[in-house]
Amino acid sequence: MAAVRRYWREQVPPLGPFRVLALGVLVTTAGEGAWYTTWAVYFTTAAGLPAASVGLGLLLAGAVALLAATPVGALADRLGPRTLLAVLIAVEGVSMAAFLCTSRFAVFLPVAVVNTVADRAAAGVRTAYVAGLADAGNRVGHLARQRVASHVGYTVGAAGGALCLSLHTAAAFHVVIVLNAATSLFHAALLARMPVVPAARVRTPALARDPAFLAVATTTGLLSLCWGLVSTALPLWLLRNTGLPTALAGAVVIVNSLGVALLQVPASRGCTTVRRAAARALWSGAALAGACLVLAATAGGHGLLAAGLVLVAAGAHLAGELWFIAARWTLTLDLTPAGATGRYQGVTATAEAAAQMLSPAVMTVLIGTWGRSGWFVLAAVFLAAGAATVPATRWAVRTRTNAVPGAA
Repeated sequence: MAAVRRYWREQVPPLGPFRVLALGVLVTTAGEGAWYTTWAVYFTTAAGLPAASVGLGLLLAGAVALLAATPVGALADRLGPRTLLAVLIAVEGVSMAAFLCTSRFAVFLPVAVVNTVADRAAAGVRTAYVAGLADAGNRVGHLARQRVASHVGYTVGAAGGALCLSLHTAAAFHVVIVLNAATSLFHAALLARMPVVPAARVRTPALARDPAFLAVATTTGLLSLCWGLVSTALPLWLLRNTGLPTALAGAVVIVNSLGVALLQVPASRGCTTVRRAAARALWSGAALAGACLVLAATAGGHGLLAAGLVLVAAGAHLAGELWFIAARWTLTLDLTPAGATGRYQGVTATAEAAAQMLSPAVMTVLIGTWGRSGWFVLAAVFLAAGAATVPATRWAVRTRTNAVPGAA
């Protein structure tokens, strides 16, 4: 019982700003979870937009967000991450409310661009803010607790989104939009009362002069393809290459979401140096590659054995995701020069956004078109990305003018 009590104490942020921040994250991700579950149906039914127009608009919005992440991160260093994070989340809330009026593409496109830029840029700024509030020795633990709060929120929100889809009325979709906008504005209001992290006053070299960090951001960014494995590759595989129900993909999503909520903090424990973080990235690549190979073994399968193998792959995928996130936090924060956290987190977010933008096409070609052989290619990509993080990290450590914490 003592171990259980200690586990739950570790899951909950301590009293003070981290707990308030987790509350804001929990509330706003509940709104986002409901929205992510319903947006595709809303735009193509209640809003009356053609599916092709929605796809084109979101593709353009994602491209703009990709270009904006690094400049916005640099702005966080100049203004302070708390101030900019509050502004971004407030903009996200206002633009979300504007989706109520997007029955024409000419209105939908600019609203989608603003909303997507604010959403994607906020991720890196939030990491910079939490890192600025925390001590170097415990910031990964605090980031893990914030991620736990976000996954609890997404799970609750997804249930609300499922209710909306079952009702399938314009009023239900509008309620989801209004609630999502309100949760973002609530989060922004909480942030306005949080402690300020001072703006950076140290001039740092341009990122183009730090190719070693760009290499680390690229390899860890490739590991973020793990999210597309669950959202795109697995449903296609179950539908086209097995006799299993596609609903099993939904069970994997639930296992993944609950697993992150329960295990992100323990999985991040001990990831306190860049050397250990590089090792976690290697573990991540190996676990994700293993998940791909197990899924390849289910080709043509059906029944309990094949379903069990899918769940085994889901467990390996979960381990890979947990280790990837812990490694990314430690590597990208500990390898960042003083005064450039926002800018470097912006680059990290850009690398991941690029991977996520390419992910649907990559997964569709590899798994939807190539079938079983695509899993072997994807396994090689994950294994190579994890393995390449180790020499990239050593390169980054060698190029630092000041000692990296725990590099030795």
